[in-house]
Amino acid sequence: MEKPEEAFPRIRALLAHKLVKKYGLKKSLVARVMAVSPSAVTQYLAGRRGGRQGDAKLVEEIESLAARVARKIELGLVEAAASEVQAYLNQLISPKPAQPQQIDGSGLEEIINSLRSRMELEEEAARKSLELSSRATSPLAKLLLKQMAVDSLRHADIINMVIVALRSGGDTSINASDATLISQMSIFESLSEAQKLSETPIASLSPAIRALLLSIDMDEEKHEKLLKIALSGQPAEPEA
Repeated sequence: MEKPEEAFPRIRALLAHKLVKKYGLKKSLVARVMAVSPSAVTQYLAGRRGGRQGDAKLVEEIESLAARVARKIELGLVEAAASEVQAYLNQLISPKPAQPQQIDGSGLEEIINSLRSRMELEEEAARKSLELSSRATSPLAKLLLKQMAVDSLRHADIINMVIVALRSGGDTSINASDATLISQMSIFESLSEAQKLSETPIASLSPAIRALLLSIDMDEEKHEKLLKIALSGQPAEPEA
């Protein structure tokens, strides 16, 4: 039986084909995102590396991965695109836990199907925002629409990673050490929360500028809530 890491060349070949042939990306950029050399991408495209195509399930997964990577690159998020590829490869070789998450099969599938439906909606919203941004003439309108595209794309990525975590059956809890790191960020976020832009004299500014500035306050409020939820019920890290 083929080991997961032995499939990497085939995965990279499929991904290179999609990104170059379907999405028209430069080979040098694809190489950077895939963490390989440009010559390796050339060999993948020529069929000299990567071997057979793979089963239908793998092809479908790479198609979805390529779409997410291409959207990140379109938004200028090249490093995030590279992280997306690496995360996909990492989850293939992650050890499977002895005690999978206790969710019955039908219940898990229902959750995953609902999440996948929402992910597709977020991806469509990102595509629409990018399309409208390219047609907008005002720099601020472009910025506002592009911000919405980035948000929708981030939402889709979060949902996708949650689906991967649920499929793997791994432990989704936060350990004490990581909880400490999150607590440190929570303290830092409280400083930003104390300097709300809504409390500065922005009422006389244009609606577009106010919307962009207030969106920062909204993000900070969201961060604070997220950190509190993530830390709820977490055990304290034992003292040294």
